[in-house]
Amino acid sequence: MVCGTANSANLGVTVHVEDDRVLGTVLLDTRHAGAPGFAHGGALAAIMDDLLGQVLIPLDRPGVTATMTVDFHAPALLGRTMDLEAWCERVDGRKLHMRGEIRDGETVVASGSALFIHVDVSHWETSGHALPPHWAGWGATADSKP
Repeated sequence: MVCGTANSANLGVTVHVEDDRVLGTVLLDTRHAGAPGFAHGGALAAIMDDLLGQVLIPLDRPGVTATMTVDFHAPALLGRTMDLEAWCERVDGRKLHMRGEIRDGETVVASGSALFIHVDVSHWETSGHALPPHWAGWGATADSKP
C-alpha cells in the first residue's frame, strides 16, 4: 500500500537500506490531502508504519506492528519531497523497538516509535495467499542475532 510497485495506488515511498538504517523519500500530492495544501495525518501514519517495518529487513527478523505512536511536529506540505529515516533502538527477545522520522529539509514533520513483534514467516501463510518468493528463508538467522 505504501511503497509496493505492484500497487498502482501506492503512496510513492522509495526506501533503501544503509547499514542498519532505512532511508527514503516520499512526495505526496493532492490525492493525499487532508486540508488544502497539507498531507493527511493518516497518510503520514501509514508511511511511518511502513518505514519502521522496513527496518525488519536489515534486522533479518520478520515481524508485525504491535503498537505505534506518531507525533506530528510541523505541517507536511504537499508537493515537497520529504526524507525518511528509521532504525531499531533495541531488541529485547521478540520485541523490536523502532524509531523513525519524516523530515522536510531540516524540519522534523513527524516522528514515530513502534513496538514490533518478531514472528515466523509462516504467520503470513495463514492468509492463504502465496508469499513473495524472496521471503523464503527470511528470518532464518534471526535466532542467532542478539
